[in-house]
Amino acid sequence: MTSAIGSLVRAARIICLSGAVGILLGNHAIAGVIEIFHADSLGGPMSWLKKAFEAKHSGVTINLTPGTSRQLADRILAGEICDVFAPSSSPIADELVTKNAADWSVVFSANEMAVITAKGNPQGIHKIADLARPGVTFVRITGEKDLGTGRTIEFLKRAATLEGKPELAQKIIDAAGKQNSVPDTVRAVREGNANAGVVYYSAAVAAKSDLEIIRFPASVNLSDAIQNAAVVPHTAKNPKEATEFVRFILSAEGQGILLQTGQPPVVPAIRKGKIPPELTN
Repeated sequence: MTSAIGSLVRAARIICLSGAVGILLGNHAIAGVIEIFHADSLGGPMSWLKKAFEAKHSGVTINLTPGTSRQLADRILAGEICDVFAPSSSPIADELVTKNAADWSVVFSANEMAVITAKGNPQGIHKIADLARPGVTFVRITGEKDLGTGRTIEFLKRAATLEGKPELAQKIIDAAGKQNSVPDTVRAVREGNANAGVVYYSAAVAAKSDLEIIRFPASVNLSDAIQNAAVVPHTAKNPKEATEFVRFILSAEGQGILLQTGQPPVVPAIRKGKIPPELTN
């Protein structure tokens, strides 16, 4: 009897110890599928964040769905399942909060507009005025709901003005071959169907092995206005896992990935709404 009681006591201790370990690890022991909707401009950074996060959590699979921030937000507001939404616009992220489709938003990185050319820059394009030269074929984003459309136009106007030739901006805009999205614009230049295009710096970095990147001063590149945010919508199927992914984005490792992929992290991150405790520091 004594032996049996002793065995039960030892078993109870093991169960208690296991429970304690489970409590200690519970905040980080996650598993499941994380559905992430993200802006096209975040394609490169998100692919690297996905690899790093899945390597840390063997039971997690991340599915990435790219698109324009506006269209993706509309899908979430219509009730589509999404665990993490990462638009290239903090106002769109905040919209989900104000419409009671999410409780909080976090701005985690910035971006900028840049000019891309074929590898080696055979046309010798170094400034906006070069895009108006005879024989230079230029493409731009034109999607109706793509924030990159208006941002490209504003960038060209600012840069042309800085160069002292504001009249060239509209000429370049009107003469541009039309591409519907950021990936389309990158593809047109990469495949030689255009000499140059304007895209987000992060999208250019993701394709840097095939392209040349021409960057512009902060006064014209819209880095002051382009901010990427993250929210966990109320349609999330796995909110715990989703919040852990956002926590990873804000970590030192996540910020390092953002920096390497053309997304300078915003430090400290800008937090709005009812932020979960695990994201407060």
